[in-house]
Amino acid sequence: MKLILLSILTIALAGQTFSQQNRIEENRLLKVKNGKYGLTDTLNKTIVPFDYDFIEYQNSRLIVRKKGLQGLLTTNNKLIIPIKYQFILPRGNNRFLLWTPSSVFGLSDGDGKTILPVQYKSVSSTENDSFYITKNDKNLNGVYNFNGENILPAIYRFYTIDGYKIFAVKDAQPLILNIKNPEETIILDKDIAFVETTRHYSMGEQLYQIVKKGNKFGVINASNQTIVPITYEEVKSSQHWRYFIIRDRGKIGLINIDGDIVKEPVYDAIELRKEFVLLKRKNQKDEIYSYKW
Repeated sequence: MKLILLSILTIALAGQTFSQQNRIEENRLLKVKNGKYGLTDTLNKTIVPFDYDFIEYQNSRLIVRKKGLQGLLTTNNKLIIPIKYQFILPRGNNRFLLWTPSSVFGLSDGDGKTILPVQYKSVSSTENDSFYITKNDKNLNGVYNFNGENILPAIYRFYTIDGYKIFAVKDAQPLILNIKNPEETIILDKDIAFVETTRHYSMGEQLYQIVKKGNKFGVINASNQTIVPITYEEVKSSQHWRYFIIRDRGKIGLINIDGDIVKEPVYDAIELRKEFVLLKRKNQKDEIYSYKW
């Protein structure tokens, strides 16, 4: 189960492409005239005036852009959402993310009904939009269900989100929340602290959380199983989700998610590349380690 982050990339993936006209419904044609977008029926009667800089057909609705702002229309030219948003991003299940010019977020359905008010610093979702995860202006997180009902108040600080499981802190207490089955939430030792952990958005990526206990670092998974022993001076993400950079006695090495040290911590520096790492030792030739996929 993967978290679906709501971002500007959605636009590029969801764009409607056509030359001069494109049939979007049985009796609706999306057209361009003199560089402006509009909608006609099959008898060439104008339904939506040719006033828009761009129109995108999503969830049986029209995302229209005019003077750099976006709104939402029906294919009968009824205004559903005012043209005042920086972006309106289509989601599954007839939902639309609303993104203001000042980067405040909310969520609406295709009829303009508010699911989440436009007041959040960020909005993301679990797969299939089963749950919505919000961050407020105090950088605290909460969770809403599909119907927009608050199931976890904004009193948490979220770290890694792995499907329905979330590494979170509430009042200095580290937890692994299970938002689908709250009774399965795991309460961790208060001496455990979470460290921001990179997500790589790679095919098949398994998500882990870097943790700190005392002055030692390691890695655990969402079932609270130890992936990398909490014995190192530092643990950091690499460019590949299967590997972590470790520091021990001031020296740097590389460990994989099976807990196997693939490069002993004897190096002075490491340089990350997309497919490999460059390991450096004083007065010695640099070594290259290629990631094993």
